[in-house]
Amino acid sequence: MYYNERKEDTKEILKYHRAKDMINIMKYFPGISPVDKLAVVTSKEDYLKNKDILEGLTSIRNGNPTKELCMKSIPVKEINPDILEVMDEVKKENENGVVILFHLTVNPSERYERYAGMSVGVSLGNKIYIDAVGKGFDGREVLKGISCHERYSIPWSDIRRVSIGNFKDYRTYLTNDEEYKISRDERVKFLLNCGIDKEIVESNVPKEYTEIPDFIWLDVIKNIIKVLEKEEDILRYDGFLEFNLSGHTEGKRFRPWQMVDDKRM
Repeated sequence: MYYNERKEDTKEILKYHRAKDMINIMKYFPGISPVDKLAVVTSKEDYLKNKDILEGLTSIRNGNPTKELCMKSIPVKEINPDILEVMDEVKKENENGVVILFHLTVNPSERYERYAGMSVGVSLGNKIYIDAVGKGFDGREVLKGISCHERYSIPWSDIRRVSIGNFKDYRTYLTNDEEYKISRDERVKFLLNCGIDKEIVESNVPKEYTEIPDFIWLDVIKNIIKVLEKEEDILRYDGFLEFNLSGHTEGKRFRPWQMVDDKRM
């Protein structure tokens, strides 16, 4: 087991896809990630041996060594999953696969409760581009290229002048009724396959699209776009020239899970 509370373990954690992405966002954008503690568990035996330490880490993802192509994400129950069962599924997919356990600083929401999911793409010194989906959706849709409801493109030279007052000027795409209906049908099907009650799904995924609220965009402007300007030199020095911050909202804030650089995109 490798645990980010032990500084000597960080070097080993960075050798695994998804774990590396989560550590990087905590490092370069402190305060926006919903994760504060993270552990890489390599086997069922490893988990059982360290179960007392891992007790409070109840959220889960899967990963594999960065020397390999990133393995596919294994679908899991988002809140309090059965870790040993997930480990079995991970090992079936990739014998080098690992389970990433982590602690959230926020109360985790259900998939259908979120205001938005998004990917904030960064071409350092060039532009910021944002793909987003609205209420009842999450980052899965934009990351997998399934759906996009709103798209924005912000030239790097405009970072200082971006505000909530002019943010919509940078929008390059807004979904229409027909396209939204197709994306909603796909989302409803996915949520039902996750075992969520049909009545809950139907009442929480809007039948007509409503634009992402300004308070979400204000959070993105303040805690990501303006931070990018301040941290440009550090990011460039560390080799982060092309990357994205992706995830979904928790409450009224965008809380991205990961910082994926061009070596994995």
